[in-house]
Amino acid sequence: MRNWIAFSVLFAAGFILTQSSRAETMVYPNVPAGETFTNAGGSNQGQAIGATGWYYNNVRGSGAVGINSQYPNGSTGSASFSSPSGSGKADIEYLANGTNVFGNYYASGSLGLLSDLSSMSYSWYRDGSSTTTAHLHPVLRVIVDADGNLATTGDRGGLVFEGAYNGNPTATTDTWVSNTIGANAFLWNFGLGIGFGANINSSSYAYDASLGEWQAYFPNAVILGFSSGVGSGWGGTFAGAVDKISWTIGDTTTASNFEVQAVPEPSSVLLTLAGAALLFLRRRLKAQS
Repeated sequence: MRNWIAFSVLFAAGFILTQSSRAETMVYPNVPAGETFTNAGGSNQGQAIGATGWYYNNVRGSGAVGINSQYPNGSTGSASFSSPSGSGKADIEYLANGTNVFGNYYASGSLGLLSDLSSMSYSWYRDGSSTTTAHLHPVLRVIVDADGNLATTGDRGGLVFEGAYNGNPTATTDTWVSNTIGANAFLWNFGLGIGFGANINSSSYAYDASLGEWQAYFPNAVILGFSSGVGSGWGGTFAGAVDKISWTIGDTTTASNFEVQAVPEPSSVLLTLAGAALLFLRRRLKAQS
């Protein structure tokens, strides 16, 4: 009876741990110990992060992005950004069927309807050494095709979350900040066939349309991906990071945690192999005795 109870407890604990691990996907860099992707040129360039669906993207003007250990968020790593000047830009993006077009990546599929997006969230970090305007921090975007027709691309664009338009006029520095963006959060737009910073709710301000209002305005829109990044006209320099990006579309939540993998020292590898060989030899001798 006791053994059965113990087995039941262990099975339940294992089930809970398994379910928890399924809730969040670890995203590791192409180089296990960490990496940085940069591009000094003026045209956007990107790089796939393995087969994860994530990409370093829209990198130009010596902006840089990479999964590394520069700003660990409670664990081994995060996705860090740097921009040395106002011309620097860098993003990390999850794209539906990402396709390489002249070195940058674009979505060729859909993740679902914008109307089914109930929330998205992320954690961000602004290094206190940054000299760009005090309200700026890594943003979170949902990339959208406004009419839902992937064959037409003139109505593609994004909805952008920034703390400055949601009651936080100054970005916190040198500490991790977490934001959850729901139906009432304010988002501004780029593209979508309606220009930049469009005023869709006829208020006196173009940056106060909520996610719910955007969903009603574009009832057929589909989600092409999610993006976080810095730069594109920011004055001064920026350094910081993002981590734990997630979204819920319908009944499905997708959560990603950016981490690095420790690379063992050569001496440690040799000691491990030596230990395994010794254990094998001892078992072999014992079996023959």
